[in-house]
Amino acid sequence: MISERRRAPRVRAPEGAGGVIRSTIRVHVEDLSQTGVRFQLSGPVRPGSTYAFHADLEGFDLSVPIRITRCKAGPVPRADGRGQVLVYQAGAEFLWEGREGEERLREWLERRDPSAGGIQANLEG
Repeated sequence: MISERRRAPRVRAPEGAGGVIRSTIRVHVEDLSQTGVRFQLSGPVRPGSTYAFHADLEGFDLSVPIRITRCKAGPVPRADGRGQVLVYQAGAEFLWEGREGEERLREWLERRDPSAGGIQANLEG
């Protein structure tokens, strides 16, 4: 059995959770943990780049600098069901500037209903 490599467990973002990077680029937040976030966006971002990140997660306002760790493109079905569209999946680590924001996120993550949020990796064959 392979052990989990992540520093903190991921939690699925609330349905329709959105955010913004670089003050103007809208992103769709997919999941997050105490240490980072995964999101979709319409254009590429360069790994190693840092941005201001803001998201509203069902009334929880998250505002923290991030560093992009990965970004890859892939097709997803169009909302209207006609064909596919290219989207970018990006992962980023939080660059906490103080303990207060990090603590607030930890408390929010702990309050999430595990049945609605936990993401388990199936790492066995």
